Amino acid sequence: NKIDFYESFDKSKVLIMYRRVPDQKRDKKNHDKIGLMVYDNNLEPIWNREVKMPYTEAEMDNLGYTVDSKGNVYILALVKTNEEPYLELLKYSPDIDNPIKIKVGGEGKSFSHGIQLQEGKNGQIYCAGFYGRKKHSDGVYVSVLDTRGNVKNEKFHEIPIEIINQYIKEGKQEKNEKKEEKGKEVGVYELGLDQILIDGNGGLTLIGEVFYTKTRTSYGSGGVGGMGGAKTSIEYFYKEMFLTKISPEGELEWMKKLIKNQYKREGGTFGMSPVFARIRANYFSKIQISKDLSYKYLRTETDHYLLFLDNIKNLNLPENKKPAKHLSGAGGYLTAYKVNDETGAVSKASLFDTRNVNGMPVYQFEINRISKTKDDEIIVEFYKKKKQDIFLRVNINR
Repeated sequence: NKIDFYESFDKSKVLIMYRRVPDQKRDKKNHDKIGLMVYDNNLEPIWNREVKMPYTEAEMDNLGYTVDSKGNVYILALVKTNEEPYLELLKYSPDIDNPIKIKVGGEGKSFSHGIQLQEGKNGQIYCAGFYGRKKHSDGVYVSVLDTRGNVKNEKFHEIPIEIINQYIKEGKQEKNEKKEEKGKEVGVYELGLDQILIDGNGGLTLIGEVFYTKTRTSYGSGGVGGMGGAKTSIEYFYKEMFLTKISPEGELEWMKKLIKNQYKREGGTFGMSPVFARIRANYFSKIQISKDLSYKYLRTETDHYLLFLDNIKNLNLPENKKPAKHLSGAGGYLTAYKVNDETGAVSKASLFDTRNVNGMPVYQFEINRISKTKDDEIIVEFYKKKKQDIFLRVNINR
Protein backbone atom coordinates (compact mmCIF):
# COMPACT_ATOMS: atom_id res chain seq x y z
CA ASN A 1 0.00 0.00 0.00
CA LYS A 2 2.97 2.35 -0.42
CA ILE A 3 2.67 2.80 -4.20
CA ASP A 4 -0.44 3.68 -6.22
CA PHE A 5 -1.16 3.09 -9.92
CA TYR A 6 -3.37 5.15 -12.25
CA GLU A 7 -4.27 4.75 -15.94
CA SER A 8 -5.30 7.25 -18.59
CA PHE A 9 -8.72 6.90 -20.23
CA ASP A 10 -7.30 5.25 -23.35
CA LYS A 11 -4.92 3.11 -21.24
CA SER A 12 -1.90 4.45 -23.15
CA LYS A 13 -0.26 5.99 -20.05
CA VAL A 14 0.38 4.69 -16.54
CA LEU A 15 1.18 6.82 -13.47
CA ILE A 16 3.05 5.29 -10.55
CA MET A 17 2.89 7.53 -7.48
CA TYR A 18 4.52 7.42 -4.04
CA ARG A 19 5.07 9.75 -1.05
CA ARG A 20 8.40 10.33 0.68
CA VAL A 21 8.75 10.10 4.45
CA PRO A 22 8.16 13.70 5.69
CA ASP A 23 11.22 15.85 6.39
CA GLN A 24 9.40 17.69 9.17
CA LYS A 25 7.16 16.05 11.77
CA ARG A 26 4.97 19.13 12.19
CA ASP A 27 2.25 19.50 9.54
CA LYS A 28 2.57 23.30 9.72
CA LYS A 29 6.19 23.09 8.50
CA ASN A 30 6.32 20.02 6.27
CA HIS A 31 5.85 20.16 2.49
CA ASP A 32 5.13 16.68 1.15
CA LYS A 33 7.38 15.24 -1.55
CA ILE A 34 5.48 13.15 -4.10
CA GLY A 35 7.13 10.86 -6.62
CA LEU A 36 5.54 10.86 -10.09
CA MET A 37 6.62 8.29 -12.68
CA VAL A 38 4.83 8.16 -16.04
CA TYR A 39 5.15 5.19 -18.42
CA ASP A 40 3.56 4.13 -21.68
CA ASN A 41 1.50 0.94 -21.85
CA ASN A 42 4.65 -1.13 -22.50
CA LEU A 43 6.11 0.28 -19.27
CA GLU A 44 8.70 2.31 -21.18
CA PRO A 45 9.50 5.42 -19.07
CA ILE A 46 8.28 8.79 -20.37
CA TRP A 47 9.21 11.07 -17.46
CA ASN A 48 9.65 10.97 -13.70
CA ARG A 49 10.19 13.56 -11.00
CA GLU A 50 9.86 14.07 -7.26
CA VAL A 51 7.78 17.21 -6.70
CA LYS A 52 7.47 19.31 -3.58
CA MET A 53 3.94 20.33 -2.73
CA PRO A 54 3.34 24.11 -2.93
CA TYR A 55 1.55 24.15 0.45
CA THR A 56 2.32 22.63 3.84
CA GLU A 57 0.46 19.54 5.05
CA ALA A 58 -1.62 21.78 7.32
CA GLU A 59 -2.61 23.94 4.34
CA MET A 60 -3.64 21.19 1.93
CA ASP A 61 -5.12 17.70 1.73
CA ASN A 62 -4.24 15.63 -1.33
CA LEU A 63 -7.52 14.02 -2.42
CA GLY A 64 -6.95 12.44 -5.83
CA TYR A 65 -4.48 11.70 -8.64
CA THR A 66 -4.73 10.85 -12.31
CA VAL A 67 -2.79 10.93 -15.60
CA ASP A 68 -4.09 11.92 -19.03
CA SER A 69 -3.34 10.42 -22.45
CA LYS A 70 -0.65 13.07 -23.09
CA GLY A 71 1.30 12.11 -19.97
CA ASN A 72 0.25 15.10 -17.81
CA VAL A 73 -0.30 14.35 -14.11
CA TYR A 74 -3.06 15.98 -12.04
CA ILE A 75 -3.24 16.18 -8.26
CA LEU A 76 -6.49 17.31 -6.65
CA ALA A 77 -6.02 19.19 -3.38
CA LEU A 78 -8.29 20.76 -0.80
CA VAL A 79 -6.47 24.03 -0.05
CA LYS A 80 -7.04 25.53 3.40
CA THR A 81 -5.07 28.78 3.24
CA ASN A 82 -8.24 30.91 3.30
CA GLU A 83 -11.17 30.96 5.71
CA GLU A 84 -13.19 28.94 3.19
CA PRO A 85 -11.35 25.86 1.84
CA TYR A 86 -11.45 25.29 -1.91
CA LEU A 87 -10.52 22.59 -4.43
CA GLU A 88 -7.46 23.14 -6.62
CA LEU A 89 -5.91 21.06 -9.39
CA LEU A 90 -2.12 20.91 -9.69
CA LYS A 91 -1.08 20.01 -13.24
CA TYR A 92 2.43 18.59 -13.74
CA SER A 93 3.86 18.21 -17.25
CA PRO A 94 7.11 16.61 -18.46
CA ASP A 95 8.53 19.91 -19.75
CA ILE A 96 7.39 22.25 -16.91
CA ASP A 97 9.09 22.29 -13.50
CA ASN A 98 6.40 24.11 -11.51
CA PRO A 99 2.76 23.01 -11.48
CA ILE A 100 -0.04 24.91 -13.15
CA LYS A 101 -2.61 25.74 -10.47
CA ILE A 102 -6.28 25.59 -11.46
CA LYS A 103 -8.92 26.60 -8.92
CA VAL A 104 -11.85 24.18 -9.20
CA GLY A 105 -14.30 25.40 -6.57
CA GLY A 106 -15.96 23.34 -3.88
CA GLU A 107 -17.79 26.15 -2.03
CA GLY A 108 -16.16 25.36 1.30
CA LYS A 109 -17.48 21.80 1.39
CA SER A 110 -15.72 18.95 3.16
CA PHE A 111 -14.62 16.02 0.98
CA SER A 112 -13.38 13.61 3.64
CA HIS A 113 -15.77 10.93 2.32
CA GLY A 114 -13.87 10.38 -0.92
CA ILE A 115 -13.27 12.24 -4.15
CA GLN A 116 -11.40 11.07 -7.23
CA LEU A 117 -9.97 12.28 -10.53
CA GLN A 118 -10.38 10.44 -13.81
CA GLU A 119 -9.65 11.31 -17.41
CA GLY A 120 -12.58 10.92 -19.79
CA LYS A 121 -13.21 11.11 -23.50
CA ASN A 122 -11.47 13.92 -25.45
CA GLY A 123 -8.95 14.56 -22.66
CA GLN A 124 -11.38 16.09 -20.15
CA ILE A 125 -10.60 15.55 -16.46
CA TYR A 126 -13.54 14.60 -14.25
CA CYS A 127 -13.63 15.33 -10.54
CA ALA A 128 -16.33 13.52 -8.56
CA GLY A 129 -17.04 12.27 -5.06
CA PHE A 130 -19.07 12.63 -1.88
CA TYR A 131 -19.18 15.81 0.18
CA GLY A 132 -20.48 16.13 3.72
CA ARG A 133 -19.75 16.97 7.33
CA LYS A 134 -17.79 15.04 9.93
CA LYS A 135 -18.66 11.36 9.33
CA HIS A 136 -21.74 11.86 7.16
CA SER A 137 -22.00 12.13 3.37
CA ASP A 138 -24.66 14.63 2.32
CA GLY A 139 -24.41 14.49 -1.46
CA VAL A 140 -22.50 14.00 -4.69
CA TYR A 141 -20.09 16.56 -6.16
CA VAL A 142 -18.99 16.68 -9.80
CA SER A 143 -17.00 19.07 -12.02
CA VAL A 144 -15.14 18.83 -15.35
CA LEU A 145 -11.86 20.41 -16.47
CA ASP A 146 -11.74 20.82 -20.24
CA THR A 147 -8.57 20.75 -22.38
CA ARG A 148 -8.25 24.56 -22.18
CA GLY A 149 -8.08 24.50 -18.39
CA ASN A 150 -11.65 25.75 -17.84
CA VAL A 151 -13.77 24.27 -15.05
CA LYS A 152 -17.36 23.61 -16.12
CA ASN A 153 -20.50 21.79 -15.01
CA GLU A 154 -19.72 22.06 -11.30
CA LYS A 155 -22.72 20.54 -9.52
CA PHE A 156 -23.78 19.58 -5.99
CA HIS A 157 -26.50 16.92 -5.74
CA GLU A 158 -27.94 16.22 -2.28
CA ILE A 159 -28.84 12.64 -1.41
CA PRO A 160 -32.67 12.70 -1.34
CA ILE A 161 -34.36 12.04 1.99
CA GLU A 162 -36.45 9.33 0.28
CA ILE A 163 -33.26 7.36 -0.45
CA ILE A 164 -31.73 7.95 2.99
CA ASN A 165 -34.90 6.62 4.65
CA GLN A 166 -35.01 3.37 2.70
CA TYR A 167 -34.61 0.19 4.77
CA ILE A 168 -34.35 1.87 8.17
CA LYS A 169 -36.75 1.80 11.12
CA GLU A 170 -39.84 4.03 10.98
CA GLY A 171 -38.76 5.97 14.08
CA LYS A 172 -35.45 6.88 12.46
CA GLN A 173 -37.29 7.86 9.27
CA GLU A 174 -39.46 10.31 11.24
CA LYS A 175 -36.38 11.88 12.91
CA ASN A 176 -34.72 12.38 9.52
CA GLU A 177 -37.87 13.98 8.09
CA LYS A 178 -38.08 16.42 11.01
CA LYS A 179 -34.43 17.42 10.50
CA GLU A 180 -35.13 17.96 6.81
CA GLU A 181 -38.14 20.16 7.61
CA LYS A 182 -35.97 22.32 9.89
CA GLY A 183 -33.41 22.81 7.12
CA LYS A 184 -30.77 20.60 8.70
CA GLU A 185 -28.61 18.37 6.52
CA VAL A 186 -29.41 14.68 6.70
CA GLY A 187 -26.63 12.45 5.43
CA VAL A 188 -25.43 8.86 5.24
CA TYR A 189 -23.07 7.75 8.02
CA GLU A 190 -19.59 6.68 6.80
CA LEU A 191 -20.46 6.45 3.11
CA GLY A 192 -17.14 6.30 1.27
CA LEU A 193 -16.30 6.50 -2.43
CA ASP A 194 -14.73 3.40 -4.00
CA GLN A 195 -14.47 4.36 -7.68
CA ILE A 196 -15.79 6.53 -10.47
CA LEU A 197 -16.30 5.25 -14.00
CA ILE A 198 -16.45 7.37 -17.16
CA ASP A 199 -18.41 6.08 -20.15
CA GLY A 200 -17.80 6.87 -23.81
CA ASN A 201 -20.42 9.65 -23.84
CA GLY A 202 -18.89 11.53 -20.91
CA GLY A 203 -21.33 10.32 -18.25
CA LEU A 204 -20.13 9.20 -14.82
CA THR A 205 -21.03 6.40 -12.44
CA LEU A 206 -20.02 6.70 -8.77
CA ILE A 207 -19.80 3.59 -6.61
CA GLY A 208 -19.58 3.74 -2.82
CA GLU A 209 -20.18 1.68 0.30
CA VAL A 210 -20.93 2.34 3.96
CA PHE A 211 -18.05 0.87 5.98
CA TYR A 212 -16.99 1.62 9.56
CA THR A 213 -15.45 0.01 12.64
CA LYS A 214 -16.00 0.07 16.38
CA THR A 215 -13.34 -0.84 18.95
CA ARG A 216 -14.43 -1.90 22.44
CA THR A 217 -12.09 -2.47 25.40
CA SER A 218 -12.97 -3.76 28.85
CA TYR A 219 -10.69 -4.56 31.76
CA GLY A 220 -10.43 -7.34 34.33
CA SER A 221 -11.12 -6.97 38.01
CA GLY A 222 -7.89 -5.05 38.53
CA GLY A 223 -9.06 -2.11 36.39
CA VAL A 224 -6.97 -0.28 33.80
CA GLY A 225 -3.75 -0.65 35.77
CA GLY A 226 -4.58 -3.91 37.53
CA MET A 227 -3.78 -7.54 36.90
CA GLY A 228 -6.96 -8.34 35.00
CA GLY A 229 -5.65 -7.18 31.63
CA ALA A 230 -7.45 -5.64 28.66
CA LYS A 231 -10.13 -7.43 26.68
CA THR A 232 -10.46 -5.78 23.28
CA SER A 233 -12.67 -6.52 20.31
CA ILE A 234 -13.08 -4.89 16.89
CA GLU A 235 -16.40 -4.83 15.05
CA TYR A 236 -16.51 -4.26 11.28
CA PHE A 237 -19.69 -3.09 9.55
CA TYR A 238 -20.10 -3.44 5.77
CA LYS A 239 -23.44 -1.89 4.93
CA GLU A 240 -25.38 -0.37 2.04
CA MET A 241 -23.87 0.41 -1.35
CA PHE A 242 -24.69 3.54 -3.38
CA LEU A 243 -24.71 3.69 -7.16
CA THR A 244 -25.12 7.12 -8.81
CA LYS A 245 -25.36 8.02 -12.50
CA ILE A 246 -24.39 11.55 -13.64
CA SER A 247 -25.06 12.84 -17.16
CA PRO A 248 -22.30 14.36 -19.37
CA GLU A 249 -23.73 17.80 -18.40
CA GLY A 250 -23.29 17.04 -14.69
CA GLU A 251 -26.97 16.42 -13.94
CA LEU A 252 -28.20 13.63 -11.67
CA GLU A 253 -29.86 10.88 -13.73
CA TRP A 254 -30.51 8.41 -10.91
CA MET A 255 -29.22 7.33 -7.51
CA LYS A 256 -29.76 3.93 -5.91
CA LYS A 257 -29.27 2.66 -2.36
CA LEU A 258 -28.53 -1.07 -2.49
CA ILE A 259 -29.03 -2.53 0.94
CA LYS A 260 -26.90 -5.13 2.72
CA ASN A 261 -25.82 -5.71 6.32
CA GLN A 262 -22.52 -7.60 6.69
CA TYR A 263 -20.64 -7.92 9.97
CA LYS A 264 -17.39 -9.25 11.40
CA ARG A 265 -16.05 -9.30 14.95
CA GLU A 266 -12.43 -9.92 16.01
CA GLY A 267 -10.92 -10.33 19.44
CA GLY A 268 -12.99 -10.29 22.60
CA THR A 269 -10.41 -12.36 24.49
CA PHE A 270 -7.49 -11.27 26.60
CA GLY A 271 -4.41 -10.70 24.51
CA MET A 272 -5.31 -8.20 21.76
CA SER A 273 -3.99 -4.82 22.89
CA PRO A 274 -6.10 -1.67 22.42
CA VAL A 275 -3.22 -0.07 20.47
CA PHE A 276 -3.02 -2.97 18.00
CA ALA A 277 -6.81 -2.95 17.65
CA ARG A 278 -6.83 0.76 16.74
CA ILE A 279 -4.01 0.31 14.19
CA ARG A 280 -5.76 -2.67 12.56
CA ALA A 281 -9.13 -0.91 12.47
CA ASN A 282 -7.77 2.36 11.06
CA TYR A 283 -5.01 1.38 8.64
CA PHE A 284 -6.03 -1.86 6.96
CA SER A 285 -8.36 -1.69 3.97
CA LYS A 286 -11.84 -3.18 4.20
CA ILE A 287 -10.88 -5.95 1.76
CA GLN A 288 -7.73 -6.82 3.74
CA ILE A 289 -9.78 -7.07 6.94
CA SER A 290 -12.36 -9.51 5.61
CA LYS A 291 -12.02 -11.04 2.15
CA ASP A 292 -15.52 -12.53 2.11
CA LEU A 293 -17.34 -9.26 2.83
CA SER A 294 -17.89 -6.02 0.86
CA TYR A 295 -18.85 -6.44 -2.81
CA LYS A 296 -17.62 -7.08 -6.35
CA TYR A 297 -18.60 -4.59 -9.07
CA LEU A 298 -19.01 -5.76 -12.67
CA ARG A 299 -20.25 -3.92 -15.74
CA THR A 300 -21.87 -5.14 -18.93
CA GLU A 301 -22.95 -3.13 -21.96
CA THR A 302 -26.39 -2.39 -20.50
CA ASP A 303 -26.21 -3.11 -16.76
CA HIS A 304 -24.26 -2.72 -13.53
CA TYR A 305 -23.84 -5.71 -11.19
CA LEU A 306 -22.87 -5.71 -7.51
CA LEU A 307 -22.26 -9.18 -6.04
CA PHE A 308 -21.92 -10.00 -2.33
CA LEU A 309 -22.69 -12.59 0.34
CA ASP A 310 -26.02 -12.05 2.07
CA ASN A 311 -28.50 -13.51 4.50
CA ILE A 312 -31.32 -15.20 2.57
CA LYS A 313 -33.86 -13.40 4.82
CA ASN A 314 -33.09 -10.17 2.94
CA LEU A 315 -34.11 -11.30 -0.52
CA ASN A 316 -37.62 -9.76 -0.40
CA LEU A 317 -37.05 -7.10 2.27
CA PRO A 318 -39.69 -4.31 2.68
CA GLU A 319 -38.30 -0.76 2.48
CA ASN A 320 -39.22 0.08 6.10
CA LYS A 321 -37.39 -2.95 7.56
CA LYS A 322 -33.76 -3.24 8.65
CA PRO A 323 -31.92 -6.08 6.85
CA ALA A 324 -30.89 -9.21 8.73
CA LYS A 325 -27.18 -9.46 9.54
CA HIS A 326 -24.80 -11.68 7.57
CA LEU A 327 -21.75 -12.85 9.53
CA SER A 328 -18.30 -13.23 8.01
CA GLY A 329 -17.30 -16.87 7.68
CA ALA A 330 -20.87 -18.14 8.12
CA GLY A 331 -21.58 -19.34 4.61
CA GLY A 332 -24.27 -17.19 3.03
CA TYR A 333 -25.98 -16.77 -0.32
CA LEU A 334 -24.09 -15.20 -3.21
CA THR A 335 -26.46 -12.38 -4.15
CA ALA A 336 -26.51 -9.92 -7.03
CA TYR A 337 -28.04 -6.50 -7.59
CA LYS A 338 -28.61 -5.68 -11.25
CA VAL A 339 -29.04 -1.98 -12.12
CA ASN A 340 -29.95 -0.90 -15.64
CA ASP A 341 -27.57 1.83 -16.83
CA GLU A 342 -30.18 3.81 -18.76
CA THR A 343 -33.15 3.73 -16.37
CA GLY A 344 -31.66 2.84 -12.99
CA ALA A 345 -34.18 -0.01 -12.60
CA VAL A 346 -33.03 -2.44 -9.87
CA SER A 347 -33.55 -6.17 -9.55
CA LYS A 348 -32.10 -8.55 -6.97
CA ALA A 349 -31.43 -12.28 -7.17
CA SER A 350 -29.94 -14.96 -4.94
CA LEU A 351 -27.53 -16.96 -7.11
CA PHE A 352 -26.69 -19.91 -4.85
CA ASP A 353 -26.11 -21.07 -1.27
CA THR A 354 -22.38 -21.53 -0.62
CA ARG A 355 -23.20 -24.42 1.75
CA ASN A 356 -25.12 -26.31 -0.92
CA VAL A 357 -24.18 -25.79 -4.57
CA ASN A 358 -26.01 -28.57 -6.41
CA GLY A 359 -25.69 -30.70 -3.29
CA MET A 360 -22.04 -29.80 -2.62
CA PRO A 361 -20.71 -27.42 0.08
CA VAL A 362 -17.92 -25.01 -0.93
CA TYR A 363 -15.51 -23.00 1.21
CA GLN A 364 -13.09 -20.07 1.40
CA PHE A 365 -15.14 -17.59 -0.59
CA GLU A 366 -13.33 -14.32 -1.38
CA ILE A 367 -14.93 -11.37 -3.12
CA ASN A 368 -11.90 -10.98 -5.40
CA ARG A 369 -12.29 -14.54 -6.68
CA ILE A 370 -15.22 -13.43 -8.85
CA SER A 371 -14.32 -12.80 -12.51
CA LYS A 372 -16.45 -11.85 -15.51
CA THR A 373 -15.79 -13.99 -18.58
CA LYS A 374 -18.66 -12.79 -20.79
CA ASP A 375 -21.37 -10.14 -20.59
CA ASP A 376 -23.75 -12.72 -19.14
CA GLU A 377 -21.32 -15.00 -17.28
CA ILE A 378 -19.11 -14.98 -14.19
CA ILE A 379 -16.72 -17.55 -12.72
CA VAL A 380 -16.27 -17.95 -8.96
CA GLU A 381 -13.42 -19.91 -7.36
CA PHE A 382 -13.96 -21.91 -4.15
CA TYR A 383 -12.11 -24.48 -2.06
CA LYS A 384 -13.64 -27.95 -2.28
CA LYS A 385 -11.47 -29.60 0.45
CA LYS A 386 -8.96 -32.45 0.01
CA LYS A 387 -6.59 -29.88 -1.52
CA GLN A 388 -8.93 -29.24 -4.44
CA ASP A 389 -10.32 -25.97 -5.78
CA ILE A 390 -13.41 -25.68 -7.94
CA PHE A 391 -14.67 -23.08 -10.41
CA LEU A 392 -18.39 -22.35 -10.62
CA ARG A 393 -19.70 -20.84 -13.84
CA VAL A 394 -22.84 -18.74 -13.36
CA ASN A 395 -25.11 -17.14 -15.97
CA ILE A 396 -26.04 -13.86 -14.26
CA ASN A 397 -28.90 -12.99 -16.64
CA ARG A 398 -30.98 -16.06 -15.85
